[in-house]
Amino acid sequence: MTRTGLFTLSGVLAIVGVVCLLLGMSLMGGDIRDHVASNYARYAGDTDGTDYTCDGTPSAVADALAAEVPPEARMTDRGSTYLRYDDEIVIVGPDGTRPCTIRVEDLGARYNSGGFIFLGPGFYPGAPSGGSGGSPGGPGGSK
Repeated sequence: MTRTGLFTLSGVLAIVGVVCLLLGMSLMGGDIRDHVASNYARYAGDTDGTDYTCDGTPSAVADALAAEVPPEARMTDRGSTYLRYDDEIVIVGPDGTRPCTIRVEDLGARYNSGGFIFLGPGFYPGAPSGGSGGSPGGPGGSK
């Protein structure tokens, strides 16, 4: 093979490599916030999160969301399903007269202040090492 042929081959292989990399990145699983925004109609929002309408039962919608972008933790409480992701909390349930809604909140909203502590393991806010929970944390080893 000639020198020009080898350069052409290396260029083609580089382009194929970039295309494969981009394809792989697109198949890795997406961002739940983008998925919800592109598939559901927004009806409200505030500084803590955004609300979307959905059709069907909240549990079926939560199942569909979890199948599309798997959550790190999941819990159901009082008719709402809570999905915790790396950067978001997604709440699927009724809201007033709406039988099915999706609320997407940043973890920094209510989560870090203990707003979801009632959901149990996987929803506790991060605790500093050596804090409460059976280990000493204050003067003299107690709080």
